[in-house]
Amino acid sequence: MVIKKGQANAVIVKPNRASKQIEFATLELQKYLEKITGASLQIVTDCEKIKGEKIIVGSPNVNVCASEYISVKEFNEFCPGKEGIFIKSYNSALIVAGSLGDLDRGTVYAVYELLESYCGCSFGAFTNPAIAGGEFVPLLDSLELNDINYIKASSDVELRTAIIQYGDAGGTIDKGLNIPFLDWLVKNRYNSVITWMSIYEDMKKAGVLEEINKRGLEMIAGHHDSSRTFLPALGNEYFEEKYYETHPEYYKLKSNGERFCMTDHWGQIVFCSRNDDMIDQVAKNVLIWLEKNPDIKTIKFPPQDGNDEDCQCEKCKGHTKIENYIYFISNLAKKVAETRPDVKFVTSLYVDLWECPKDFEIDPHVIVSQSCWHASGVRPVGNPNGDALNGSELYEKNVLKWQKAGARIMYYDYYMAVYPARNRLVPMADAVQAYAKRFKELGFYGPGTQIECFNHWNHLFNFFTFARTFYDSDLSMIDCLDKFIKIFGKGGKYIKEIIIYLEDIMGGDIPLDECGYKLMQIVDKQKVYALYEQALESAENAYFRNNIKLLRMAFRYSDLETSQIGAETQYPYEAIKNYPDIDPELLYMTKFDSFYYNQMGYGIMIPVKGAPKGEFTPNKWYKFE
Repeated sequence: MVIKKGQANAVIVKPNRASKQIEFATLELQKYLEKITGASLQIVTDCEKIKGEKIIVGSPNVNVCASEYISVKEFNEFCPGKEGIFIKSYNSALIVAGSLGDLDRGTVYAVYELLESYCGCSFGAFTNPAIAGGEFVPLLDSLELNDINYIKASSDVELRTAIIQYGDAGGTIDKGLNIPFLDWLVKNRYNSVITWMSIYEDMKKAGVLEEINKRGLEMIAGHHDSSRTFLPALGNEYFEEKYYETHPEYYKLKSNGERFCMTDHWGQIVFCSRNDDMIDQVAKNVLIWLEKNPDIKTIKFPPQDGNDEDCQCEKCKGHTKIENYIYFISNLAKKVAETRPDVKFVTSLYVDLWECPKDFEIDPHVIVSQSCWHASGVRPVGNPNGDALNGSELYEKNVLKWQKAGARIMYYDYYMAVYPARNRLVPMADAVQAYAKRFKELGFYGPGTQIECFNHWNHLFNFFTFARTFYDSDLSMIDCLDKFIKIFGKGGKYIKEIIIYLEDIMGGDIPLDECGYKLMQIVDKQKVYALYEQALESAENAYFRNNIKLLRMAFRYSDLETSQIGAETQYPYEAIKNYPDIDPELLYMTKFDSFYYNQMGYGIMIPVKGAPKGEFTPNKWYKFE
């Protein structure tokens, strides 16, 4: 099959009763093929008589036309697992399909795999749609789709989630870049989104949940605000009862004799964890909430933030904090499962909530999410062999005890680092393959990475590599890099050299909260800037030049921000860093910030302010085309 420029000499065949995810995949395929070739291929259904060449979207399980080339039994043997991909060319047809279930995202992935591996696209980035940049789509005189045989039986690791935030405590969503962001997630093999209850509600009101669903992404609701959602001390939009007034005994007893009243997301464990009446009430409220939010099948119910004292009542104080928390979450999951056995709960092992209680059997509906943030500190960036996590006493050996107790295992990780380094450049993609292979070997449920929307340019290659590699653990960093650098055109070879250099010098045991600062102490800045100059000079057009400028801005931000007076010691939880006599170029960068300052922005985060110590005249690196 050859699609020639401007000639619609084939049709796209979708199932007559296509799911909304397959419908979305079909439209995406049509859209990108037109961008590539200028040919607008007609979409028809499998109940029509079709002559000539055709691209069939969907497996023989759902698309009758596909069954003319491969049987249901044969297809299911090729793709027996979750999120499998099947792309195969026949004499006059091309089947682009995924395995059954899982919101049909296997078919969505199959379309993007075809576009990337056989049509020359790269889904490395997104940016403000008003400027040239973001992902790369080639313009071809003809596109040959012959001799294709790509089959991936299933994903290697089941869960690959983006833990998204729009501010330190939830905040409000910036609608301008939400759709490009969601597109970018699914194109790069993320399969779910975890977010705060407050953000979930904002998304629902803005229609964003529909966009999430049709892309095959699963929505997991809940974060540090789950406790006040399901048992609000002073009532909320779902539950009018002011439980702190009607049932103060539901909340933890403090050492001063008062009951804790939660008004924000702090306080850690806020309930009297062994009050069974309280657990019954939370379970009832969860079931009521689920009826009003039917697409949610997984709720994240971590403690609130902080590291506070536990309940001091007679029932609770005879147990450790982690024993009380797991008693609560496991019994809550068990009660909810009596009515809704399809619903799962995600916990959090976080700071001092860590070791698995002895002789405790966890309800099978519980997913234990171990944060890479222990009371003793955060994990190191590590080496390419993955030893920051793999085989470690603190992380892996601890989580294996939870797995033995019956829990499914998830890691809550930080591929953007943590406070205060969360927007500073932190190269750590070289260890992802080692982590992914270990997750597959041990049968862990999967990892999630926290993402502050929208800061993906700050940590672009980390985020690009993360879910792709956990989907397919055979992918090396170089495999990912070769696909990634297409978005820089001929400048890509210099970007590749920069990334490999930064990854090489970042190996070791530097903890995540220090690594952005330490990197700037050891990097050869002159070398990196010279390579960026070569990349920009080599780039063929505005599209490639803009992408190079944005990636350099992430490096430049790290260089300038870590050079400010007080950068090393500034209180890590300050959302915007306020510096005395701030570098004027650094302050000028905030014009491109997507997180705090712009509605649309560019997908980069520059959280600084202050009085400039001079003026900055924009140079070529800040002139986007």
